[in-house]
Amino acid sequence: MGGLLLFWGLGALGLGLYASAAVILFVIGDGIMRWWRGLDFPRVWLLFNGLALILALLGPVVCAGRMNVRIEPVLTSYLVGIVFMIGALGRKPIVQDIAEQRQGAPFAADRHDLRMFFRVFTWVWAAYFLIRGSVYLWLAHTMPSGRMGLLENIISPASLVAMILVSSKGKALFQLGCRAGIFTVDRRA
Repeated sequence: MGGLLLFWGLGALGLGLYASAAVILFVIGDGIMRWWRGLDFPRVWLLFNGLALILALLGPVVCAGRMNVRIEPVLTSYLVGIVFMIGALGRKPIVQDIAEQRQGAPFAADRHDLRMFFRVFTWVWAAYFLIRGSVYLWLAHTMPSGRMGLLENIISPASLVAMILVSSKGKALFQLGCRAGIFTVDRRA
């Protein structure tokens, strides 16, 4: 997720003009390093760095005035939401991929309850970004640019930090869901 974090981090620091070049150089450099060391390109790397490249290419388009600056946060949020939607499909949810990379080892393959939790949590992340994009779309149609920009600068970091804090409590959420019977799998079936 390095390219995406770099893009958002530079933007948050007010260095958005440099974010596009930095992300492109980072993704190319990281890709060359992975190839040189014989490392694979996991789905998480491809999805998030691919998204970072798309966002990096959108930056100059917005700065050149070819795209309405009010639509950029809408498009960005929807794109990230779509990446999480894609990541929820398939054999293993993308949030599980991220968790396994963080812990350095995969979860047991027979833990269907964990896989169900990670799939639901991936959909929660997708919903978060899609809702955020919809809020920005509403703001773009109902407020002047300056006011919308101010609200976006408050909503983006605050809501993202809230989601990250909730995600950091994943184990407790999983246990709570199991106690509520949400993630239990009938092993007799």
